[in-house]
Amino acid sequence: MEEEIEEEMRKFNNLIDKETAKLLILEKKHQIKRMKIKEIKSGSIALYAKIMDFVEKQKDRASLIIGDETGYCILKLWHHNVKIANFLKIGDVIKVANGWAKESYYGIEINVGKFGMIEKVNKDICPEYGIKDGLFCLMGKLRKVFPTEIYFENGKEKFVKKILVDENEIYFVDEKIREMKKFCEGDKIVIFWLYKKGDKIYTTNFSRVKHLFSNHIL
Repeated sequence: MEEEIEEEMRKFNNLIDKETAKLLILEKKHQIKRMKIKEIKSGSIALYAKIMDFVEKQKDRASLIIGDETGYCILKLWHHNVKIANFLKIGDVIKVANGWAKESYYGIEINVGKFGMIEKVNKDICPEYGIKDGLFCLMGKLRKVFPTEIYFENGKEKFVKKILVDENEIYFVDEKIREMKKFCEGDKIVIFWLYKKGDKIYTTNFSRVKHLFSNHIL
């Protein structure tokens, strides 16, 4: 194994350390343990996940939302992986190898850079709705839309609107309030990419809302 590690490091002009080289070798041999999103804390990780949404696509980076049966998280791609993302679509299942996980504002964030990889695979993953740690989606009946309120933060005006979906209070902030103009009380809706702060549920800057015509949205 030591010789294989040294050879792998030479392939990358010794820009990777022994641990990274070992992980790449184990990946090629299909010996890497794949984690579920709920299990991820921080550090080097590998997992299978379904692409749920694209948040950002730039020349040098891409941000996606991925999910599995246990939860959702943000996946940030760098270097050669950005080009691979151009050939992927919502609903594809990918294999992530040698990603780096850390805690972020919306829960776990996974970065895949120069020494990591993503690859489309033929695998079924069925993410679920409901309140979870990090990002999540909710669906239900829009029971109440409250008036928009104004408050001041650091001398600047801020706007917040509370809605009630089934028994869940959800807070829309600033520009995201516009999302609710298309909906009326009594509509069945699904809200993508919410998060909890304390005991309250808020939209993110990439949240979106759709009418719910079926229970099979994701």
